[in-house]
Amino acid sequence: MAEETEAPTRKGKDPIMLIGAIVLVLAFAVVISGYAYGELTDPPKEPARYGDKVKVDYIGSYYGYYDEAGAAVFDTSKWSIADDDNVAKSWEFNKREEKQYVPFNVTIGSGGALTDFENVLIGMKPGDTARISIENAYGEVNEAQEKVWGKTATFTVTETMSLDMYKVTFAVDNVLPGPQPALKHPYGWMSTAFLDSSGIVTVTHNVENNKDYFNVDESIKTTVSDVTATTFKMTYDIKAEVWDADSGAIKLIEFRSGGQKYFITDVSATGFTTKSADERTGMTLYFVITFVDYQ
Repeated sequence: MAEETEAPTRKGKDPIMLIGAIVLVLAFAVVISGYAYGELTDPPKEPARYGDKVKVDYIGSYYGYYDEAGAAVFDTSKWSIADDDNVAKSWEFNKREEKQYVPFNVTIGSGGALTDFENVLIGMKPGDTARISIENAYGEVNEAQEKVWGKTATFTVTETMSLDMYKVTFAVDNVLPGPQPALKHPYGWMSTAFLDSSGIVTVTHNVENNKDYFNVDESIKTTVSDVTATTFKMTYDIKAEVWDADSGAIKLIEFRSGGQKYFITDVSATGFTTKSADERTGMTLYFVITFVDYQ
């Protein structure tokens, strides 16, 4: 009978298999860590190029960049700027709801923004900020848009105007025929009116002799004098604090007359000059633009 022998007991793992397992573990660890690193730290993005879709924050102003003395912000994508009363705003600045202040989407070269605005984005990366100024971005003020006003003018106590002119002058929308409620005139006094069936409004100005009146933000003082039953004289005084001390330019002030809206652009000892174009026409625009990210 053959002698039975006991198979030897393996004391450890096969060295080749052990090394293979270690290599696999290390390789897996490298893949996982590399994936996590890529998720947490994206590689730097290329500078923006023509045709790229990007998101930017901007602050647009007149008379200099928004953080310079004398500047006046006309538009921005940043709520922190819009809501800051210490940041001077232009006359037509339109403060919207906070949720509407988000980065501006623009495709470089599409014409969705001013050409110089889009071009400055080329070569920028997320986080970069640029400052640019654009002269006459919305066109120049031509002679037909300018008007010179004297320092004094004579008005009739009672005047007639079209319904459209009445709406513009007193900034009202819904007007029913008959007596109108007393409204504050843009020059500061109270006026009453009556709308007849033909669409003509008869306005009566309730002025007091030798009294000073002010427009909505008190930047224009008007002094009434020589009041008679039919006429009165008014003297304009553009307050000095509306001037920009650095540039000598006047902050744009809305001025209304004859149902037309103007902006005062210059003041002299004998009168003042206005433009009938919108606020931005003829102005140099200053932008601070921050590249937020790609869309």
